[in-house]
Amino acid sequence: MTAWAEFGWGLVFGAAMAMVAFDCRDLAWRIHGFMADTVGVDRLLTPTVVRVVCGVPAVASPASGTFGPAGSE
Repeated sequence: MTAWAEFGWGLVFGAAMAMVAFDCRDLAWRIHGFMADTVGVDRLLTPTVVRVVCGVPAVASPASGTFGPAGSE
């Protein structure tokens, strides 16, 4: 059961990151707007950077669950 739960978590996490990466409902702009007013955040934090940073786990998480090492079950 643990292997299925891990696989499901990977899919849900990947779907959430894909929503940000593909800018569904302007999520990258909302994250950028929230963090832009925070002290210590550099000007390099743009909506494109947010999309790329969220796009990598969106691909890696489901791929590692699908093609990763087989569980003990």
